[in-house]
Amino acid sequence: MKPLNVLLLDCSPRRGFSTSRHLTEQLLPALPAPSGQEIRVTKRNLGTEPLPAITASYAESLLLPVAEAKESHGAALALSDALIEELEQADMLWISTPVYNFTVPAVLKNWIDLVVRRDVTFVNTAEGKVGLLRDRPTFVAVTSGGAMFRDPPVQPDFFRPYLTAVLGVIGLKDIRFTHATGLAFAEVPRFAIEDQAARWLSEGALL
Repeated sequence: MKPLNVLLLDCSPRRGFSTSRHLTEQLLPALPAPSGQEIRVTKRNLGTEPLPAITASYAESLLLPVAEAKESHGAALALSDALIEELEQADMLWISTPVYNFTVPAVLKNWIDLVVRRDVTFVNTAEGKVGLLRDRPTFVAVTSGGAMFRDPPVQPDFFRPYLTAVLGVIGLKDIRFTHATGLAFAEVPRFAIEDQAARWLSEGALL
């Protein structure tokens, strides 16, 4: 039976002290495979091994038709091509990340800038952008020291609307957010994460 391939983007630079990584460690092992197959995780450590920011050559390539861009800027597109292929091979995307200044960390934004490409992962139409990638479950395990994601809001939330919009552009629309927030006020953040992860699991957040 074909394994379920999960692409894990780990966005925290904090290594063993990462709250988002600890949340993922509570949730990901509980992930049920739809048909009981083996779960195979490919991990990209964006937080500790960040991708380079886009270059002038890469930016210029985005203005050209695909074939011409490949011919003129092939070397600048190589990393983008590899990241898109890695994403295409995944049956599921898992993003493990903190919130920085109300939105995504720069390392995750770099990954996004390298996989959102006109005529490769989306096309422009008269009705707007249309994704070219097949949809697949995308889980976002996100932590915050502040009081994010409350109703009524306590802090601005640019994180979820941005990720929903930008991933939707390339065709990823089945996005599920699981979060542990307010950790700056927790006596033991690790325990608070475990409590919040248990709540998510009891509510069937991964089903």
